[in-house]
Amino acid sequence: MQVRLLIPDSGTKPMFSDEELQFLLSEHGDNPKLAAAEALDIVAGDPQRLASWSRGGVSATRSSADDLRRRARQLREQVHGSVRVGAIVRTDFWE
Repeated sequence: MQVRLLIPDSGTKPMFSDEELQFLLSEHGDNPKLAAAEALDIVAGDPQRLASWSRGGVSATRSSADDLRRRARQLREQVHGSVRVGAIVRTDFWE
């Protein structure tokens, strides 16, 4: 399942069941990146999951919840694009 690869959650003791990941997929229009982003937010927001999160060569601790949220934001931006905020200055606007 693509979502497992993006989290990553492909060890012998997966953190999410297939049913849970399928639910996240269905909630996000079958988009694996959006489902993975939601799963990472779930991990980052749940101290019990975060305290024991370790898959392959990747592990996380409570102090890296911000890193997981950052990765979730990156996945969402890959799907939706990022929002840039800035000002447009036009000198001819009031003329």
